[in-house]
Amino acid sequence: MRFKAISGFVAVMVFAFVLLAVFGCGDSGPKAAVDGFMKAANDKDCEKMIDYIDLSQMQAQHAPVSKDDLVQSCKDEGGLGEIGSYNITEEKIDGDKATVKVEMTVNENGTDSTKTDTINLVQIDGQWKVSLF
Repeated sequence: MRFKAISGFVAVMVFAFVLLAVFGCGDSGPKAAVDGFMKAANDKDCEKMIDYIDLSQMQAQHAPVSKDDLVQSCKDEGGLGEIGSYNITEEKIDGDKATVKVEMTVNENGTDSTKTDTINLVQIDGQWKVSLF
């Protein structure tokens, strides 16, 4: 009887581990936020891309702007342009602020070029958001 209880506990633990591996916590760091932002940019998914941006800073710095306005503006501009590929090369975390370096291939006027950019992030309520300021 005791063996069944232990094996049941082990089965539950293995199931929990598999759930963490599949849906896991890996989606919470600065690299993951930038990766999500870049994937949304590649997919030209303006709504998802805006979800990764810290709108509170933008609203504090400028006239009040809504998420819907930003999504529409993004759609009007065609997203971030043609990003062919990207590679996250470095992550630095300092408390609730972070920087992530991204090397990307972009197409400008029919010519591919490689650019490196540093993306600033801020942690808000446990979530990392791209900071535009």
